[in-house]
Amino acid sequence: MHVNLIRYGLLWMAASAGMLLLGLLLAQFGAGMPAGLATVLPPMFAAVLEGMRIAQATRAPLAGRAAWVNAAAMTGVVAVLTAIQLPLYWNNPVVAEARQTIPVLFLAGVCVLLLAVILMVNRLFLGHGIKLGLKRLEE
Repeated sequence: MHVNLIRYGLLWMAASAGMLLLGLLLAQFGAGMPAGLATVLPPMFAAVLEGMRIAQATRAPLAGRAAWVNAAAMTGVVAVLTAIQLPLYWNNPVVAEARQTIPVLFLAGVCVLLLAVILMVNRLFLGHGIKLGLKRLEE
């Protein structure tokens, strides 16, 4: 069983937009969010929901290799959607300053590291979503 990548992407985008709005709301009250939360929470949310849908469809857990393949595909969706969104914030003053002061190779390394973190989050929470879905079906 494969993850519906379009639905995953839409869930990821919705969660990202929600995080953006929450960040703007918190900024109005002088508060902020932890730095890594916007990186980790959207794939976590989307992976759990997709895992629950897989559990409903298959009524069985995914094999280890299939779960990793699905998690890698989901991470690829995040990479593509991030690349599509890049022009939206490319000229943001903070991003422009970072582009000028931080070496390109270092920025590329950070991007690869973040994708690795997202891969792990996708794999962990896809399995968690499947377990939650199977528990829900038992009830």
